[in-house]
Amino acid sequence: MNSKKIEQKALIGGIFVNFLMCCAGVLVYNATQIEALFVDAYFSAITLISGVFSLIVSKISARRSKKFPEGFFVLEPLYSLFQSLLTIVLLAVSLIKVSLKAYRYFVYGQGSLMNVEPVIPYEIVMVLLSLGLSYYYSRQNNKINRLSMMLFRKQKALWLMALCL
Repeated sequence: MNSKKIEQKALIGGIFVNFLMCCAGVLVYNATQIEALFVDAYFSAITLISGVFSLIVSKISARRSKKFPEGFFVLEPLYSLFQSLLTIVLLAVSLIKVSLKAYRYFVYGQGSLMNVEPVIPYEIVMVLLSLGLSYYYSRQNNKINRLSMMLFRKQKALWLMALCL
C-alpha cells in the first residue's frame, strides 16, 4: 500500500472518530449550555469538516500537471490556513457569547445554575478518543516513514486537545 493510501485510510478513520466526538459534544452542550462545551463541540465540528477537506487534499495533492510537476502540495498549507480561520471564527463567536452572558449577569443579575452531570463522563471519553486517535495517526504516519505532514499536524493537535480537556 502506498503512502497516500495509508494517509487517506488514516484520515477516513479520523473523520469517523471526529463525527462521534462532534455528535457527543453537541448533545452535551445542548444538555448543559456550558460555553466551554460549545467551544469543544464546535471545535470538533471544525475538525470533522477539515478532516473531510484533508482527505480531498490528500487525494488531489499527489496529482501532477504541467504547472505543478511535483504535485499540488501547495494545497496542504491552504488547508491549514482554512482550518485556522475557522478556529479563529469559533473563538470569536464564543468570546462574544460569553461576554454577553457575563454582561447580563453583572449588570442585570441574570444567570442560571449549570447542569454539570454529563460533563465528567463526556470529558473522560473525549480525552480517551483524542489520545487514541492521536496514537492511530502516529502509527499510520510511522508506517510511511513520517512522510505525511497532515497526519503529523493532526496527531499533535489531538495530543494538545487531549491535554487541554
